[in-house]
Amino acid sequence: MDRPTPTRPRRWLRRLAVAAVVVAVACGVLTQVGTRVSTAVGAEGVGDGTFPVVELAGLGSRGAGFARLTAELESRGVVVLDFDPDRTGTQALTYEPEAGIDVPTLAVRTVAPAVRAALVRAGLDPRTQRVDVVAHSMGGLLMRYLVEHPVDDWATRVDDLVMVGTPNRGSRVVGWETQAGPFAALGDDMAPGSDFLEALGTREPSGQTYTTVGGDPWFLRWYPGGFDDQVPSRSPFLTGAANNTRPHLHGRLLPSDTVVDLVVRTLAAR
Repeated sequence: MDRPTPTRPRRWLRRLAVAAVVVAVACGVLTQVGTRVSTAVGAEGVGDGTFPVVELAGLGSRGAGFARLTAELESRGVVVLDFDPDRTGTQALTYEPEAGIDVPTLAVRTVAPAVRAALVRAGLDPRTQRVDVVAHSMGGLLMRYLVEHPVDDWATRVDDLVMVGTPNRGSRVVGWETQAGPFAALGDDMAPGSDFLEALGTREPSGQTYTTVGGDPWFLRWYPGGFDDQVPSRSPFLTGAANNTRPHLHGRLLPSDTVVDLVVRTLAAR
């Protein structure tokens, strides 16, 4: 009689050992890659946390991602401007663009008047009051346009500008998503190499204080330079600014503890 061979137990043990190795390696990779972040420091302006804060949302956002940041700033006594007094709590500046509008027009016709109105509601002078701005995604381009063009002297009115996931160097994904719809002009402006982005440039202007944050989740690092599912990780970066990355998707950057902490430190809201 032939002896039974122990192939099945050996295969089972081998598979178990391989699985254990894979899990161990995966855990190590996740730990090391998932926590890789840049060490740039927020660029503090001339303020000391006493300026009111404008929270400016991205295209299509209802501003919910600002909730944790708003709560943290207000707990420290910082005034966060409310852009919808009809809703409970402090609301970020959101917008519903009309069809065919471009970034410059949206900035001048919608964003600037909304900030002035919020300052008036807060009992502040809309012509002279300085503000800090935290902008997500396209919101950063809207505010950059106001600051970097002679529009109501925003260049002297904005102390710190923090841009989270802003496609300062463009995003093909955002352009594709909006190309065939009513927001085609906005998508064209955000496409890499667009006339709008070329005019803005990729440098922090003299006299301005910019901080940028890009999303760099480990599982999208197959994309050259990283990707946050909407914007390349380093697309927010500007020469001369304090540039950072955090390991989160585009929509998860704002609520993350590390970004909230970075913003609080940048605005010197102690």
